[in-house]
Amino acid sequence: MKNNEKILEENLIEMTKFKEQRDKELLLLEIFIGVTVSINMIACILIAPLTNMQDWLRVVLIFIGIIPFAIGICYALRIEQIAGFYECENCHYKYVPLYKSVFFAFHFNRNRKMKCPKCKQKSWHKKVLTKE
Repeated sequence: MKNNEKILEENLIEMTKFKEQRDKELLLLEIFIGVTVSINMIACILIAPLTNMQDWLRVVLIFIGIIPFAIGICYALRIEQIAGFYECENCHYKYVPLYKSVFFAFHFNRNRKMKCPKCKQKSWHKKVLTKE
């Protein structure tokens, strides 16, 4: 019985480390997606007025930049939401917020101003990878 508990505890620790590693990889992917779609959008918007082409082609070129940007940012926000946890600076409660909360929250880097589900205070919540 004691041996089974020890094995279960070791497996739990291993799974926690694996999740933390996967979350780090996801956050790197988020940065890659954000930078890639941003560069694509800026390039398309800058090329459109600088080249000699018909107006409808310029509009198409701008949409070729904006549509992937909007889709990519939505995916990057989804990764931001599910990878790791947010920690309330007031009560130090760690949680995974709703997508809507992450989407509409003011942010600076990985800190977001959101309402804590536990203490109901609106404050800056810091992104952390572990729940401990």
